[in-house]
Amino acid sequence: MRLLALVLLAACATPPPPPPSAPSNRPAAEHPVAAKPADPYEAQTWIAKLGDPREVERAITELEQLGDPRAIEPLGAAWASQGKPVRILMVIISLARPLTPAEAKAQFVTQYEASGRPASWTLALKYLVAAIETVDEMNPRSVDSAQKAAEAIGDARLSGGVDALGAMAGRPSTKRLIAAQIAAIRALGKLAGEPRAVAPLVGLLASEPPTHPRMARGSAEQHLFEERDSLYLGVSGAAINALGELRAPAAAGPLVLALYRTPELFTQVRRALVAIGPVAEKEVVAALRGDNAAVTQLFKAKRLDQYCGDRGDQACLPVSAKDFYAAVVIGDFHDPATVPELLAALKRPATPAYYLDDQPSPNTQYNAIFDSLRKLGSPDAAAPIRAIWASKADVTTKVLAVGAYPFVSRDATGVRELGKIAADNRADDQLRQEAATALARLSRDEADIAILGDLAKQYHAASAAKAREAAGKQGDADAADRIYASEKQAVDKAKTDIERAAQEPSRTAAEIRAASDAIKKLEDRLRTAKAKHKDRVAPFKNLDGAAKAYLSYARMFETHIARIEIALRCKADLGCFAASLTAPPAAALGRYIPDLAAWTQDDKRDLASAAIDRALLEIGKRGPAAAQLTDTLLDAMTSEDRLVRQGILLALPKIAPLPCASCVTKLDAAIRADDGKAALGDLTLESQLVRNYFSWAGSH
Repeated sequence: MRLLALVLLAACATPPPPPPSAPSNRPAAEHPVAAKPADPYEAQTWIAKLGDPREVERAITELEQLGDPRAIEPLGAAWASQGKPVRILMVIISLARPLTPAEAKAQFVTQYEASGRPASWTLALKYLVAAIETVDEMNPRSVDSAQKAAEAIGDARLSGGVDALGAMAGRPSTKRLIAAQIAAIRALGKLAGEPRAVAPLVGLLASEPPTHPRMARGSAEQHLFEERDSLYLGVSGAAINALGELRAPAAAGPLVLALYRTPELFTQVRRALVAIGPVAEKEVVAALRGDNAAVTQLFKAKRLDQYCGDRGDQACLPVSAKDFYAAVVIGDFHDPATVPELLAALKRPATPAYYLDDQPSPNTQYNAIFDSLRKLGSPDAAAPIRAIWASKADVTTKVLAVGAYPFVSRDATGVRELGKIAADNRADDQLRQEAATALARLSRDEADIAILGDLAKQYHAASAAKAREAAGKQGDADAADRIYASEKQAVDKAKTDIERAAQEPSRTAAEIRAASDAIKKLEDRLRTAKAKHKDRVAPFKNLDGAAKAYLSYARMFETHIARIEIALRCKADLGCFAASLTAPPAAALGRYIPDLAAWTQDDKRDLASAAIDRALLEIGKRGPAAAQLTDTLLDAMTSEDRLVRQGILLALPKIAPLPCASCVTKLDAAIRADDGKAALGDLTLESQLVRNYFSWAGSH
């Protein structure tokens, strides 16, 4: 009834029709017609609603879905008038991006399915720049807008935004602003070919580091110093990475100073320097030689060649930071001409690279120098390195020299001496192991297999003897295990019973305290039982551990046999060496390793890796003569085997024809494949360094 009444009321309220009028003399086109309904698939329909508070949200969404760049400027006006919300800016960025026909189809932007959508960054740039220039760090939405704008400018390589990015990069760092600031720095790094992008980044590296947190006195100061240090390292690290992307020669000098000013960022600086190329190499070599004036001044001003305690209040001790960091980077340029500089640096006394919490670094500059000599692989270093390990140098230096020697030697000189060191029971264990590895990487003589086999037999015998002794103690250990297991079970049950009883609502506070005391006594009882168990099983565990350790030594010497066997079998056949990358351990090894059939799969993988290690070393020594194997090695770069990956990275710069575009492409793919694999971190870094080398090698 109510509905009927409303209908009748509406009918009564309808005005009567107008009286008929006289015929019009106007042409038909001038007669009034009904208004055409707005087309929801036309951008203009929704542009008209941007000023309507009730419709604006839907209008923004519809314009985003339509994908018509004609909406950019109206959206920009709405963004400016409505408090610069991030949502509108993101739609502007979306509409400015180009779309391929396939992308347009996937996003249902039907207008551009056939032709694709060209970029419209010219229309969007002024709003992106405004978002950066007017950022209010007290307003999180404004900071978010500035961050998104900077990222868009970088992704689109818009040189028109360089001044705004530079200004943002140079602002004082704060916790509120840091995300937008780093986005601006990263965007500058994407503006390759824009010279104005370099200066703001170099300026950041020139800024003085804040007081180090170790100088803090008290927790409040510690917190303040840590915050400042974190902001400084975040901004500096981003600037270093950006300069590496720009590959700007003008950044070489400031980056070399950053090696020493911010050693915490050494990895980033190293990558950036290698990406720049020969100009950076000259700066680093000059630092090692001692005639880089800027580095010399920095060391003098900051006393970086000394450690005087964390607070600078102790007796000063020498450090080799200048030689250490420079020597590491020099090897990354793969330039044999730098070998004399490295050898000259070996004449300076070995000192720790740095101190941390008053403790010396485990590495001296010699570690860095020998590592680079190994990487360069120049035969010019063979005689000087052999002279070091054949001299009366300290054991640590000898170990480093022996480890580098197989990579620079081109003949059998010194092989007999290495065999003697490996077989000498009186020699230092680490030196013996390194000598055995060097022997296996150099020898082409079956007699040396016999040396390794005899060493393996000695350790097999020692392992068997310890295993027999351990077997005699096995019963005591098993009995001790049973006693402890029984004691633990009894204690665990008693604790559970006490805890359950203590949870009953009727328990008094005194009873709960008594239960707690009882549990502590039970835990003390279990600790005593555990200590007794440890003493009782120690004789067996020590003997069993020794048996396993001796077996591991035996396997090490037997694994070395694979290195010599492949050299004997392949001789000078590069194809034979390359085939080892995908082959299982050679059947011929059974002649030299009696129990090979009983080896575990892991042991057999180590055997195959050893053969590949020698094969890659031989391929690398052939230099350009092995150029035809470049793609074979690149295809194997996804290996997660440490020896294989390292061998490839050492060989590639020696054999690849330059320039090598495929090297960059395939190394990039290998680096992407490493993503998320923390265990491969150092291999990924080395891959990035070699990739950066190939990005310019052959083009200078």
